[in-house]
Amino acid sequence: MKRLLLIIDYQNDFVAADGSLTAGLPAQSIEANLLARIEAYTAAGDDILCTLDTHSAEAWDNSHPESRLFPLHCARDSNGWLLAGRLAGMDLATLKKSSYMLDFADIDRLVRAYDLIEMAGVATDICVLQNAIGLYNHAANQNLKVDFQITANCVASFDPEGHDYALSYLQRILGFKLC
Repeated sequence: MKRLLLIIDYQNDFVAADGSLTAGLPAQSIEANLLARIEAYTAAGDDILCTLDTHSAEAWDNSHPESRLFPLHCARDSNGWLLAGRLAGMDLATLKKSSYMLDFADIDRLVRAYDLIEMAGVATDICVLQNAIGLYNHAANQNLKVDFQITANCVASFDPEGHDYALSYLQRILGFKLC
């Protein structure tokens, strides 16, 4: 069975106390759990991939839809764009995205390559949820059998109600195994 641990946007702007769109302590508190999952996947020879939310000031000011809701964050090559905490010092594969969800080609590649995709990261009710929905729907529409799971102690949000709703939705509506 080919497995992937997909860590969504564990970046300084979403995690660090001074991040421009931080989830703060909830995001910081999952770091030890993420490290444990990374260690388990590494020991098993499974894959780990971290997404990097990636923006630029030029695109943000002129046309990016998220700019109506959120301040500029994760500007390419800024400190806020880098992986946060101890993940920053690890040699982890990364994949850039410029909106809540990975692009179609990346989603297609992932659901075709893996039998199980475990999701983790921030924010549970925004980028984690959007990517989970995108991966699930693409796998279903392509009639691919992919098992999905989410590890509750490896996701966080700045909105506790949104966090709980997203976990419930993933489990009840999409059938994600909640670990």
